[in-house]
Amino acid sequence: MNFLFRQILLTLWLVLAAISPAFAFELIPISRVFAPAGSGSTQSYRIVNDKDEPIAVEISVVTRSMDLEGKESYTNAEDDFLIYPSQIILEGGQTQAVRVTWLGEPNPERELTYRLLAEQLPIEILQETEEKPEQRKGQIKVLLRYLGSIYIRPENVEPEVVLDRLQWQSTEDGKNELAITLHNQGTARAVLKNFALQLTVSGEKIELLPEQLKNISNEVILSGNKRRFTIPWSSGLPVGEIEGSFDF
Repeated sequence: MNFLFRQILLTLWLVLAAISPAFAFELIPISRVFAPAGSGSTQSYRIVNDKDEPIAVEISVVTRSMDLEGKESYTNAEDDFLIYPSQIILEGGQTQAVRVTWLGEPNPERELTYRLLAEQLPIEILQETEEKPEQRKGQIKVLLRYLGSIYIRPENVEPEVVLDRLQWQSTEDGKNELAITLHNQGTARAVLKNFALQLTVSGEKIELLPEQLKNISNEVILSGNKRRFTIPWSSGLPVGEIEGSFDF
């Protein structure tokens, strides 16, 4: 099972595809940190049906990878986790606790990242699966999807973000923009809160504040990953030899 989605803020992605307001649920919480061993390797979630009609929800876990532009890709991680129950039929107003247990490496060298995938399916799908599991084949329409965050975090891991590259480039309409590549060389994810950039361009000092860098602030760089961002460049600012530093 492979997925390709776009990362958004608050580590949450919902898909609403031709869905009636009668169909809805909540995944609580949306993010959890697991210990790789011991009691912290099991965490609980709640699936809440806040409507009157019964719903069917299936829970699974996928690995989380991210490319240079921030696009995420996912692969099945069912061997790394035990989920109970993984399939639920919830009556209207009902809440179901779901226990998720990490079964993978007990001593990872760095933080590991996954997504908890909770999907609302047509209720007859799970009913048919319970009666005749072999009948569940082909593509299934997903009514609502949550992507939660799972972090397997060993002790003493830290992010370490360095400036990898600054590069001038032109947009399709010929305007200048600055491409900045950051590399998280640390052992934990980095969240670029209040990201600010200090530049020296052709000898002129320029500071870009968090409110000017909203496309960077609060973005995530996973451990060992690089992220590339582009910054529109005003025609009134110099373009030339450039050096920079940052903080967040």
